[in-house]
Amino acid sequence: MSEISKDAAFLRGLAEGMAIDTKSDEGKLISKLIDLVSEAADRIEQLEDSIDELTDEVEMLDEDLYDLSMDVDDIYDDPAEDDSFGYDLDDDDDGLFDDFDDDDDNLFEIMCPECGEDVVVDFDLLDEENNIVCPNCHRSIELEFDIPDEESDVSDDDDGDIDD
Repeated sequence: MSEISKDAAFLRGLAEGMAIDTKSDEGKLISKLIDLVSEAADRIEQLEDSIDELTDEVEMLDEDLYDLSMDVDDIYDDPAEDDSFGYDLDDDDDGLFDDFDDDDDNLFEIMCPECGEDVVVDFDLLDEENNIVCPNCHRSIELEFDIPDEESDVSDDDDGDIDD
């Protein structure tokens, strides 16, 4: 029982002890005021209980959020060993595509078969087996593509002209 509920109960007991005539105008007023104070005290007590429950739930959510943020920090602070891109995963990726130019022959965009995210690939970052590591899911992606030989575009004619 809260302090205000105790005070309301004391007022009710005091009014009953004083034998206030509830049939007189003053008695009716005092009785209604005591009823109002008692009702307000009950509602305040209910609100305090609700606030205590909500506070407990918010504290639990705050702890869960903290644990989750620590897990995410652990993931991005300690990237996979095969991360050959050298991207700083702690930084915001907003600048990742700033230098991407459709006319740049060293860059191309693919969709990761594991996570479905678009990945910009730089030919200079490919390893010997033409693999890259997705910066989103950290899975190795094997790239298969044919690079035409320069000799296959030129005919074997003596004059070196390209055949039509």
